[in-house]
Amino acid sequence: MKNLLIKYISRGDNHVDPNFTFLTYGDSGSRASQISNTVEPGSYVFFHTSFDRKAYITAYFYVEKILNKNDNSAEIRTLNTDSKVDDVIILGSRERSKILTSPLPFDRTLAGQLTSLKIAEDRFKGNLTELQVISNSTRSHRRLSNTDTDFLLKQCLNRG
Repeated sequence: MKNLLIKYISRGDNHVDPNFTFLTYGDSGSRASQISNTVEPGSYVFFHTSFDRKAYITAYFYVEKILNKNDNSAEIRTLNTDSKVDDVIILGSRERSKILTSPLPFDRTLAGQLTSLKIAEDRFKGNLTELQVISNSTRSHRRLSNTDTDFLLKQCLNRG
């Protein structure tokens, strides 16, 4: 199974994506292509962001469905989320997705344990902060191995 780690930011323009209430996430352009070429029903997509100068994994979706603007336009129009303007939309399973009420710190230790990210330990020894190293290394969607996915699922077990 192919799984992803996706960074998101609060844009401040009232565009809510990912939408953790309706379990949707949309993207366009090259990121949409990456989703289409990687994610399938049954994949996991983990979301991370930063606040208070630290990074956190805040949620994951167990992918129930992927909608493509070209093939699923009628179904996309029925969505009540901001992601409906995007080229590709992930729909998370209500039963198997999780929003973490206690976010998982995405720090140097966790980054090192996620071997599929290949964030070398020496990157943390320069002038950049821990948050900058993690943010720079995960700005693009990153594939997660099944081993890393299982590890993250275990880390998220009692977090909400």
